[in-house]
Amino acid sequence: MAVIDTKSARIGWVGLGRMGIEMACNMQKHRREHGLSSITVYNRTESKCQAVAELGARAASSLLEAVQASDLLFFSLFGDDAVKQTVADVLACDMQSPLLIADTSTISPDTTKEILNLIETSGKPVKFCQTPVWGIPAAAKAAQLVFVLSAGTNNAALTEITVPAIARTTLDCGDDPVKAAQFKIMGNFLISSTLEAVSEGMAVVREAGISPNLYLQFIKEMMPAKSIVGHASKLVNDEASKTDVAFSVAGGMKDVRHAIGVAESVGMKLPIAELTLQHLQWVADNGDTSWDWSALAYALRKN
Repeated sequence: MAVIDTKSARIGWVGLGRMGIEMACNMQKHRREHGLSSITVYNRTESKCQAVAELGARAASSLLEAVQASDLLFFSLFGDDAVKQTVADVLACDMQSPLLIADTSTISPDTTKEILNLIETSGKPVKFCQTPVWGIPAAAKAAQLVFVLSAGTNNAALTEITVPAIARTTLDCGDDPVKAAQFKIMGNFLISSTLEAVSEGMAVVREAGISPNLYLQFIKEMMPAKSIVGHASKLVNDEASKTDVAFSVAGGMKDVRHAIGVAESVGMKLPIAELTLQHLQWVADNGDTSWDWSALAYALRKN
């Protein structure tokens, strides 16, 4: 596939959930401010396109319309099945020009392989790259996401298109979408393991009669990463994990399972991930999978 012309490329967006809507809005605002063509957006629930359309984006009435209006098509979908099915739907479209799909979702390496094989056997002029992002909806709204790239010769173009429009930086994973999927999942593993450790520490602090706020102050001083402080802050307030949802228990379980799968594929284990999954499963069984995944602390305190 030829290198994308960042100035003339037609950009499309599929999926306007909590992350997708923020990214699409920021992309449209950036392009409008810099005199570039507006993006085309598509979502199965058409009303979700309204916010981006009000910024000047074109709302497609069908996936076919979005595909035919794009040279670069971003996905923001939840879960492996949704991504795989949408790729299959794209391949069923009448293709009028080559298309690069940049999938911002976190999916398994095995699903990524299946998608690559699906595209190869289709004979369609489509290239798929994994461009998963790190960051919660608030980071997406502030255009402070971290993008993983795996489009090879198009990585520089993707960086120019996404930074600073929707991201603060990119990490170049070469031209292997499978490696990019593995890389993203292991990054998520580190985040989930940190959440497990902070939750364990906070649970013991409470039982010992030490102020949770004092422990939070320690975390802010010694480990001031936004993700760690954000998780710890929710653990101070018992109800925060139920109402202040940045990443759901369901999403956490999906990503932790993916991490365990990546480790198994290379003959290794992730004991911390297995423990984290047990605690998330407890919340799923005794609480609600829609809660923020910091709710795994409930499992520690109840058991």
